[in-house]
Amino acid sequence: MRTVALISGGKDSCYNMMQCVGAGHTIVALANLQPIHKDELDSYMYQTVGHQSIELYAEAMGLPLYREAITGNAVNQSKNYKPTDHDEVEDLYRLLVKVKDELDIEAVSVGAILSDYQRIRVENVCHRLGLVPLAYLWRRNQKELLQEMITSGVEAVIIKVAALGLDPRIHLGMTLRDIQPHLLVMQEKYGLNVCGEGGEYETFTLDCPLFKKKLVIGEKELVMHTDDPVAPVGYLNLKMHLEPKDHFDDKLPPTVKKPLEFVSDLSDSVFSDISDIELSETELESIEKLEKEEKKKQKELNPSLTNSDDKASLEVEIENDCTDCVQEEGYSYEQAHSEKEWHPVVDHRCIYGNKHGWYFIGGIVGEGADTGLATEDALKKLINLLESESLQLEDVCSVNIYMRDMQDYAALNEVYVKTFSFPNPPTRVCVQCPLSAEVGLIFDAVAHKSNVTNHNDDGSITRERVTMHVQSISHWAPANIGPYSQAIKIGEIMGTCGQIALVPGSLRLVAGGARTQSALSLRHVTRVLRALHPRAHIRSVVQSVCYVTRAGAVCAARRQLERRTAGALVQCAVLPALPRRAQLEWHAWAHTDNNRFDYEETGCNIGDFKVAITRRWNYENTVSAFVCYVATGSSPSSSQLSFPNEEACLNHCSRARSMTQEQLEAVLEYALNKLTTDARDKDVKHAVNMRIFYQVWSAPAGAALAAAARAAGRAAARGARRHRRARARAAQRLHLPLHQRPALRRVTRPPPTDSTPL
Repeated sequence: MRTVALISGGKDSCYNMMQCVGAGHTIVALANLQPIHKDELDSYMYQTVGHQSIELYAEAMGLPLYREAITGNAVNQSKNYKPTDHDEVEDLYRLLVKVKDELDIEAVSVGAILSDYQRIRVENVCHRLGLVPLAYLWRRNQKELLQEMITSGVEAVIIKVAALGLDPRIHLGMTLRDIQPHLLVMQEKYGLNVCGEGGEYETFTLDCPLFKKKLVIGEKELVMHTDDPVAPVGYLNLKMHLEPKDHFDDKLPPTVKKPLEFVSDLSDSVFSDISDIELSETELESIEKLEKEEKKKQKELNPSLTNSDDKASLEVEIENDCTDCVQEEGYSYEQAHSEKEWHPVVDHRCIYGNKHGWYFIGGIVGEGADTGLATEDALKKLINLLESESLQLEDVCSVNIYMRDMQDYAALNEVYVKTFSFPNPPTRVCVQCPLSAEVGLIFDAVAHKSNVTNHNDDGSITRERVTMHVQSISHWAPANIGPYSQAIKIGEIMGTCGQIALVPGSLRLVAGGARTQSALSLRHVTRVLRALHPRAHIRSVVQSVCYVTRAGAVCAARRQLERRTAGALVQCAVLPALPRRAQLEWHAWAHTDNNRFDYEETGCNIGDFKVAITRRWNYENTVSAFVCYVATGSSPSSSQLSFPNEEACLNHCSRARSMTQEQLEAVLEYALNKLTTDARDKDVKHAVNMRIFYQVWSAPAGAALAAAARAAGRAAARGARRHRRARARAAQRLHLPLHQRPALRRVTRPPPTDSTPL
């Protein structure tokens, strides 16, 4: 893309230009904001010290320079910026309007590393102008980033210091290479940001591989801004001139990584300062290999503990390690059925909430063969449901869209973006499902009423809504350049958008099979959760859904999640297509205190059907999750994906379709009762968000499933009310005076004889 680079003269904006060039973009102009009649301005947004030499900086690169004066102040300091008169952000808007009017530009290079304040405001301006922000340094490990800058040929000097451990009289004028050891010591001692992201210091670049000439310092003047005995603040006024370079090569050094190099080993080391270090893919595989070898060794040393069948299965397990998706074998549904056998989809839209402000919306069907019209229909129904509970679109946290044809995504998105046009929109998952021609999509959502307080034992606190909506292209995680966010946090609950295996720096799907795509998309989930909450990690995931386009990818997906999490519940749904033709997509929700969750596996038989439930709930019984499988085969843990022959497939379909309304209600009531176990003692109104995935050719009709869910919900509610009434009566009896309590009758029985059953 044709890119204008926002420059301050510092190392970060310079190195981000090098990253842009490495990613294939073309820098066509430079842009800078300068103070009026001042050497240095205390700005929330811009580095202004050293602005006198910016003209030489542009000449060294041989590019046009656009400049504007900083006339505003930090008027709007809120977390989410809106255009505000006399704010310094509007100076940036005015500057980029000038550049766009004169040049054909598509993107803006910005050197933000960790400041959400700056990123959000630059993204706001870019969004208003239809430009793409490029922030390749975003959330990089600052220690490794500084080293990368030095080894890549960025020669910069310190021109301002304002932090404990930095002295203007000693450190001003030092090069990055010279001061790097001291910065590392100060990081360990005082927690200093080694790249100066906390405002500890600022730099001016004298040379880099993009410069055709180099800047040379002629004169310098030390200005003491604050002569504080603990952390003095000072800066340099510099007079510079240009000199020709001994050698100029427009090629970047190999230390400037390309986007694909950041996913070559799926290592998290370059982002490790955000949270604890994530093991790389190679390290995970090495650990697994050692564990299997140790297991085999223990089996061989203790043959009495292992029979011959166990030995054979162990050898097969080690030899046939599931390193990628397994191949589907046997007879599949597509060979035995056609679209004419699909059950009709019936609109059963509803909304239900609890006292904590959570609302679950489901069953919305967008009707019509035209996807755009169907989307309008679904969104109108959504808005009506929200209004029935005094909610608005801004209260929606997440949206799931199951559309008929992914080829019509553009038509869907055109309507969707007009509706969710506000800042920090909800997260979104959009996948393709087998739907009949008269149904364009199915829609469900989760909302939270922001003015509802969370009633805890220690008082009422407001559940703050925190949104992660990064629209800048970086090496961190895929940018959300659209009407949805990466993640949203309400209180202790975190939900992510659907993540596919896009290379963050290029937004192209990574090459490779299901294992590679699963690992990369889970890394995206990890990084988004880290950025959302300081204690969050991939191990914070409580429950997830993995959408796959081939049954064979299920093995790889489960393996990638299980070895990274602490018992996260996962269900896999096989679908016809995903965005960008991805093989799989992860959708997860997490809890900030996932280490305080209990786990249970249980099951039952209902008729000839096997029911298996895995359930997780936190110690406070305020949130829980479950996955319930219903199967016709001998194994209830998952649904069958293929069959040995046509007869077996048809037999399975016939048995599944024959499930009665009573059996469906029994399954769902059993699941709901398990979900609310241990929470009935609390007099609360539960809200349950339940999604039912079923095989299109071998399941009861969708209308029957919806009716059974409603009936099961009513039955579970009646059971909960009976339980509470019984507890209330018992408590009331305990508080009665002794003479008013009902007498306990003792039943006597004759002693048993040989003919009396016990």
